[in-house]
Amino acid sequence: MAEMSSGAALRQLQQAQAGMRKARQALRLVRSGEGDPQAILKVGWESLVRAHRLLSEIPLSAATDPVLTKQLSVQRYATALLVRLRRLVRNEPGALEGLEEDFEDEEP
Repeated sequence: MAEMSSGAALRQLQQAQAGMRKARQALRLVRSGEGDPQAILKVGWESLVRAHRLLSEIPLSAATDPVLTKQLSVQRYATALLVRLRRLVRNEPGALEGLEEDFEDEEP
């Protein structure tokens, strides 16, 4: 198997973030009362699992400065998503308020 390039690593990181973006969109459905919270939790959790799996597959040889910078961004995105999922599990009031602020500085 060929060694992963930094370009392939960046594409993998973009895939991880795209999956978490879909989970964030699902959280918006819960906030608007359209989605089942348990189903949304499952979607969110599975996106986190997939993201961490993709992150763990990046070899050190592909860890260039742009890859490390993007990985920091993806990890931050994952942390914000995990915090929202935890609040949803705890049934905290306002668990989904300010959802856009958590992610506003991330790339589209």
